Amino acid sequence: MTKAEKILVKSKFRDIYRSMGIPIREAILREYVVLLNENEPMDKKSEIHMEKAILPAIAIYRVLPQKGYSETDVRRMIRKSILDGAKPMTRLFQALGKLPFFFSLFRIMCPLSMKGDYGGIGWDFEWKRNDKFAIEWECHSCLYVNCLTSYGMRELASIFCESDDVMYGNIKNARWARRNTIGRGAELCDFTFYNTKKEGIRNEKNK
Repeated sequence: MTKAEKILVKSKFRDIYRSMGIPIREAILREYVVLLNENEPMDKKSEIHMEKAILPAIAIYRVLPQKGYSETDVRRMIRKSILDGAKPMTRLFQALGKLPFFFSLFRIMCPLSMKGDYGGIGWDFEWKRNDKFAIEWECHSCLYVNCLTSYGMRELASIFCESDDVMYGNIKNARWARRNTIGRGAELCDFTFYNTKKEGIRNEKNK
C-alpha cells in the first residue's frame, strides 16, 4: 500500500473509499495523488487538513460522477462521512459539558485547539472575547473555503461548517451561537459560545 493510499484509508472519507470496487478506488487514488502533487507543501497543521479532509473530498467529488454517480448522491455521501466523522467529538463534548466547571475548562481548551489544529497557513483568526460569560472569535480566512473554491467545489464547504454544528450544537453548559460562516456565503465566521449558567445575567456586553 502506497503512502497516499494509507492516508486515504484513514481520512474522513475512508468509508466511501473502502466501499468502492477496485477500479473506482484506483481512480480515486490516482486523482488524489494528482491533487497532492498540485499543492505545495504547507505547515504541518494545514497539511493534515489538506491530506485527510479537503483533497480526499475533491478527489471523490471529481471521480464518482465520472463513474455514473450523480453529483447530488456524491454530495450526500460526502456529507454523511463528514457528519459521521464529527460524532466522536460530539460525544466527548457532550460528556465534558456535564461537568460543573466545563465552561472554565472550555475557555482554556478553545484557544489551545485553535492554535494547535488550525493555526497554520490558510487561516486568519481574530479573538474577540474569552471571559466567564462568553468565548468569541472570528475567522476571516478559511483553508477549506479557499481550496474548495479554487477547484470549483465551494458547495462542499458548507458541509464542513455543518460538522461544527453537530459537534458543538448540544453541549449542556455552553450554548453554540455561531450565526455566520464563510462557507455559507458570509464575509466571516463568528464563532460564539455562551456560558449557559451566566445567561440572563447582565454582563459588560449585554449579551
